This record gives sequence, C-alpha cells and structure tokens, in this order.
Amino acid sequence: MGTSSGSDIHHQSSSKMLPPRQQPRPGGLQTSLSLVSSDARLSPEEPRSNSDQIRESPTESASSRDTWPAADLVTAKKMENGKAENDCPEQSVIRRVSSADKITLRDIASDRVEIISEKMHHLPDEFLEEVKNNLRVILDGNGGSQHREEFFNLQKLVQMRSDLTAKTLIRAHRVQLEILVAINTGILAFLHPNVSLSQTSLIEIFVYKRCRNIACQNQLPADECTCDICTNRNGFCNLCMCAICNKFDFEVNTCRWIGCDLCSHWTHTDCAIRDGQICMGPAKNGAGPTEMLFRCRACNRTSELLGWVKDVFQHCAPAWERDALTRELDFVSRIFHGSEDPRGQKLFLKCEELKTKLKNSHVDSTAACHAILMFFQA
Repeated sequence: MGTSSGSDIHHQSSSKMLPPRQQPRPGGLQTSLSLVSSDARLSPEEPRSNSDQIRESPTESASSRDTWPAADLVTAKKMENGKAENDCPEQSVIRRVSSADKITLRDIASDRVEIISEKMHHLPDEFLEEVKNNLRVILDGNGGSQHREEFFNLQKLVQMRSDLTAKTLIRAHRVQLEILVAINTGILAFLHPNVSLSQTSLIEIFVYKRCRNIACQNQLPADECTCDICTNRNGFCNLCMCAICNKFDFEVNTCRWIGCDLCSHWTHTDCAIRDGQICMGPAKNGAGPTEMLFRCRACNRTSELLGWVKDVFQHCAPAWERDALTRELDFVSRIFHGSEDPRGQKLFLKCEELKTKLKNSHVDSTAACHAILMFFQA
C-alpha cells in the first residue's frame, strides 16, 4: 500500500513480498491452513483439515478393540528395518488394554493433567496413536454437524478449565499435550507426525504466549505491540493473522490481504469488505475530494487502496497464471465496486472487462496482465 506495505514491495522481489509479513519458516508446514479460531466465541465455524497433505484416513477407534493385529505390527517393523523377507517369522508382544485403563478424548479434555498423564505412560503407543487419530477424524470435518458439535463440546471443556496453566502442563504426557493444543486451537497440524514442536512451544501456544501458526511461531504479542487487539485478543499475532477474523493463511503476493500503512497489521480483503472497513473517504494526497480507503481495525487510521493495488499488480501480476490473475482481478473488482471517484470506477470496469475476456478465452493471461499494467501506467 501507500507507505509501509508499498515500501516492502519496492524493496523485495515478488517472491519475497508479504502479506502476511511473516514468511513460512524453513522446514515448516508449507500448506494453507484453514482453521477454527482459538477463541470459539470469535469463530463459530466448523473445524477443517489444514491441508490435503496432512489429512489422515480414518481408522477404527481404539476404544472398540483390546488387541492390536500382530501381522500389522510385524509388517510395520519390517518396513522400518528395510526388510522384505516373508519367510523370517518375527515375534511381537501385543499389549492388551483393559476397559478400566482406556482413556477417551473427553477424558483428556476434562480430567486432571497428572491423572491422564500417569495413565498415558502405562498405555501402548498404538493405543495413544488411535486416540490422536480419533481427534484427526473429528477435525477433518467430514462428519458434518456431528463432528462439528463433538469438537465444540471438547473445546468448551478445555477452555472452561482454570487448571490448565503453564505450570500444570509441564506434567502432561507428550500426546496429551498435543491433543489439548489441537482441541484448543482447532488445528489438525499439531497431530501430524511430521510436526514436532518442543514441549515448551506447545505449552506457550496453549497459553497464548506463542503464535499458533506453525510457520510463524513468534512470541506474543508480536513485535511487543500494545494495541488493543494484540493486548486483549488471546493468541492474536499481527505478523500473520487477520485483524478482523483472527485467522491466518499462507497466501502471499496477492490482493487477498491488505496491510495498514501505519501500524502494519494485516486484514483479509473479504473481511474488510464485509465489515465496512473499505469505503470512500477524503483523498490522502489531496488529488481529489474522495477516494477508496481502507480503515485499519487495529489503529483506526486509513490507507489508500489504488496505489496499493497498483504496487501489487506491477510486482506480482507477471508471475500469475490465468486462474490466479482472474482471482486477483475479482478481488480488485469487489474492492472498487462502490467507488465514487472516476479513477476507481475506471479500475472496476477494467477488471470486469478483463475477467469476462479471460472467462470467454478472448485473451490469455499474458495479454490480460499487459492490459491491466498499461491501465496503471496511464
């Protein structure tokens, strides 16, 4: 945008341009995470899978059986050791789990930390993996309203507890802690076998002292910000989350996010449109009576939008393929749909024209990109 975000664009290549500002960390989960807010009151949406890459297939619930198939364990062990011999019998000790020793997700969500931790230390890893898988299935959201209701009941149990503190969670079993964090945040990735955070990091995420975005993980409040949102909204990170919906994703080089020129907090364009944060206002550069502005929820100050859109397209549009370019044109169309100044109205009409031509294959993405860039240079 005009100053801060525009400056970011001019000093970085398009592959490095944010929003959100925080780039995914090396080795982090390079996927788009769609999640339930850490505060159930802020986001009454159904839990969703974080990505197809980390989605697990539902398996039989551990609570429905007392033994584990020896053949499965032998096969797994052979694969792990790189063995393929079918004529080498191996023995495997199968531990039975009595009904009295079994634990459920509801037990973990409601019972004292030390009691569950003690039970978990005496349970086989296979059983604990099945308990985690039960939660994976719920967070996948494929069960519709039943899984949605089950998740919110679990989350309510966890978030109503006053005993889950940094001090008590130190005693938690590793699997117990992963499950509690996944329930509290609604993020499936915390149960993924390739995501291994330290116990300290998991505890800090649970008590809202560290960003729940696995690709961010900054200490909170980020940049030691003292605004009302960063101070009062549990788990909010101004480096990667929307100031309105409290969610994050890994979209970069896009008009999907709007950055404030002054405080550098970020907002989803759709959220800003829905909440009336994009509207006509006095021109900031004095070039005209009014122009389309974005009002930041964090600092309540305004940033102009035409220059921001121009910067994004000039630095990113050449790398967009047809579908991406069409989506970006649609974002700009919706931003300037209610524009009353001539320049904004012309931009809206140009985007609508190019969207139609792309849809009907009257132009390719290269020609459409050239046309919109020529518009900004006029």
